[in-house]
Amino acid sequence: MQTELTPKQQASELIKQAQNVLIITGREPNNDQLSAAIAMQRVLNKLQKQASVVITDKLPKCAELYDTQFISKELAGVRDFIISVDMHSVVVDKLKYNVENDKLNVTITPLNGNFVAKDVSFEQGPYKFDLVIVLGVAQIDKMDKIVEQNPTIFDGLHLINIDYHRINEEFGSVNYVDQNCSSVCEMLISLFESLEQGIIDETIATALFTGITSATHNFTTPDTTAKAMTVAAQMLAAGAKQQQIVKVMQSKGSEMNNQHTIKKDSAETVKLPDETAAKTMKEAMEQAKKESVSEVKDEQKDGSKKKTKSGLKDSSKPKTSKPDPSKDDLAQISPKDLINSPESPLDNIGPNKD
Repeated sequence: MQTELTPKQQASELIKQAQNVLIITGREPNNDQLSAAIAMQRVLNKLQKQASVVITDKLPKCAELYDTQFISKELAGVRDFIISVDMHSVVVDKLKYNVENDKLNVTITPLNGNFVAKDVSFEQGPYKFDLVIVLGVAQIDKMDKIVEQNPTIFDGLHLINIDYHRINEEFGSVNYVDQNCSSVCEMLISLFESLEQGIIDETIATALFTGITSATHNFTTPDTTAKAMTVAAQMLAAGAKQQQIVKVMQSKGSEMNNQHTIKKDSAETVKLPDETAAKTMKEAMEQAKKESVSEVKDEQKDGSKKKTKSGLKDSSKPKTSKPDPSKDDLAQISPKDLINSPESPLDNIGPNKD
């Protein structure tokens, strides 16, 4: 008995059979969707297939990493040019054509009567796509506006719906939906390997790694799984340009760098660290010193004298050399005493090198 193919296997078979593929994302695509589209187009090209990515909205931050000249804002590709002749009052006897001086001449010989210019009309035929792939779109009305502008674009075509959202409506003829994945890019890795082993090159790996790290916000969201981190490591091994990705994605205006909360499916909220917080022990000490100086100035204005948690120093006691405090000693000393002490044992602590 023949085993039924899984959605991923069905998607793989349709892609192998197709020759001219249309790739669509959602409206205002995010980094994961664009990265997935870039990777898919590259893979299809390597398989000697035509692939068109259409995105009508503004591209997200990660577009700086890619060559986006092959992304169109409108549908393009091979279409038939249809010439229609009204034969209501004239019957055609012969039809022939010839090419002369870079011109196509179509000759229609009537059996009776004559044709006039108003009998002839022209129109574009349908695009020659034989497969549509939709990436990261949970609902059909969330697709790129190009679908609204061309409502018959899917007529007669297979549509592969690839997504990981729980609320996906499964609107495709093949629905490859995996809610256990962190991103579309994570899903594509195994799909690409099923098309051809070793097809993921440096460019594809960079796109896939970017999508995964963006969707998981650098592996900090609750849906970051061991698998997500494993396949991300595989993309690094395949040549993903990590430092270039970090430079672009952490630059000013980045989707990953500016948001303080990120929502997925309007169900889960992940808080990101405060960007103003100190990142090293040295920065923390400097901030504390500034705060201490500010407090002292405010108190001097009121004519008051501030005491630390350990009390005022007793000037009647003779000065003795101060030994290096142990961890237990440090626990008994307040942070401000450490800051104000000229021989603070924390002064030499630099940023963590790990």
